Amino acid sequence: MDLSLPIRVRWDVDFRERSGRVKRIARKVAEASPLFVEIHVSGSRGLSELSGILAELQVAGPKVSVHIGLFPGAAQVLRRGYPAEFVWDIGKTAGFLREIPQGASAISFVPDADTLGEFPEVLAEFAESPLSELHLPNVNAVRALAAPGNVPVPEIDRLREATGKAVSLGLSLGEKRIVVHDYFLWKSLSAAYPGAAGSRLEFSGCQAGSALAYLDWEGNVYPCDSLPIRLGSLDESSLEEVWASPARERVVAAIRTTPGACDGCGEYRGCRGGCRGMAYLAALTFDAPDPACPEETGATPPKSASTKT
Repeated sequence: MDLSLPIRVRWDVDFRERSGRVKRIARKVAEASPLFVEIHVSGSRGLSELSGILAELQVAGPKVSVHIGLFPGAAQVLRRGYPAEFVWDIGKTAGFLREIPQGASAISFVPDADTLGEFPEVLAEFAESPLSELHLPNVNAVRALAAPGNVPVPEIDRLREATGKAVSLGLSLGEKRIVVHDYFLWKSLSAAYPGAAGSRLEFSGCQAGSALAYLDWEGNVYPCDSLPIRLGSLDESSLEEVWASPARERVVAAIRTTPGACDGCGEYRGCRGGCRGMAYLAALTFDAPDPACPEETGATPPKSASTKT
């Protein structure tokens, strides 16, 4: 897949009440005409900018989803009739239902090294709730490096243990849906909940830097929020110019190369190496396997993912 512009843009509008020139960034996103825009709002600063952001994006007409934290005042967005779907980020805590605003239909939970122990309880609570969707994205490495300075990449054994416990619960999800970012996590859950996890028969591999672009709160552009390699800035360039840059081409070439750890693996045709951002974070090289890979042999030992961006 060779794309001159991304079809999906993921944007962290604010971070700890910090944000850049929001309307200018939104205008440049609209100029790139993506099909999907995923906006992340973490606090009151982003909430106050949301109306202007959506007005700018309407020019291009993408499908917009807003991922929003459970902070005071956030629930007011449901009363404003914004042309977007809302997903509520529940953070690290199970027992979230009492905090979810009335009328919410979707939640998001990041199963990383700090939160994996709560995943079975979160899944059980979701199954018993009126909610219809549970999103399971990978860790946002850009945010993690900007805050504590390290990325909580989950280890293989802990992933297996947490997903095993979740599957052993034997939950009935009915018509509910699980949206899973990582291929291997999806594979584990789809075996137990095939209707909820959906099909990935046409999985084309990691889309970071090709179909997907990530923007941080200052307008810096990355291949993905799980891959903290800065490609450029919308303060200095258009998204089209960043996408045409040698920096992006080098990253995409590395992502498309078969990892050395995957040579000869019979599963590679299905997984395509999984999430290359998580692999890079776990071992600081694109030659490593996705840390959630059940075939991982330990040939590339994990390192501390504390690389500065």
